[in-house]
Amino acid sequence: MTSTPPELDAILAEISKALDAKLYYLAIAVALSVPDICACLECDPDKPIWATKEKYVGWCERNILGRFKNLDGEDLYRIRGGVLHQGHFEHPKSKFDRIMFLGPDSQFKAHDVVVHVAEGVVLGGVDAKELRLSGDLLQLDVVRFCESIMDAARKWVVSKESDPYVQKNLPNLVRYRPNGLPPFSVGVPTIA
Repeated sequence: MTSTPPELDAILAEISKALDAKLYYLAIAVALSVPDICACLECDPDKPIWATKEKYVGWCERNILGRFKNLDGEDLYRIRGGVLHQGHFEHPKSKFDRIMFLGPDSQFKAHDVVVHVAEGVVLGGVDAKELRLSGDLLQLDVVRFCESIMDAARKWVVSKESDPYVQKNLPNLVRYRPNGLPPFSVGVPTIA
């Protein structure tokens, strides 16, 4: 296998489609779920497990390390928790005071850059502290962020072509099935 199997590719394609449609929160949320998905694909399908922080961080450290200079597996896990459970990028244990993603239409270009904003600085007539912008601010390019995670997943799954657990788990990934899921839904578009 030299390409991404269709089961995982379906999820990654939805991230790309979300980026193309400028549904950036959706793209970020799904991209941040990819390490959970991949880590669980490595587990024995006859002994179902839940995703854990250790599995997520471990997968990121093995597969994403080096793609970001300011983010490690713990950081990604914390961002994931904030996005998926609370609808924001902050986490009380984060090493960043604020995280922001820049869209591709932004006049300002930055990716994986930490900027320190001092208290008392006035931005657009408003104190930075009032805007919750004081401290260390991590700026990420939304497209590059999502593409980094998707590329890591593609490389990982190709490396797992002979892993019996991954190969047995792949067909069970949730995806859009335009012709249904026989025998339950035949000819009926289904997400299953």
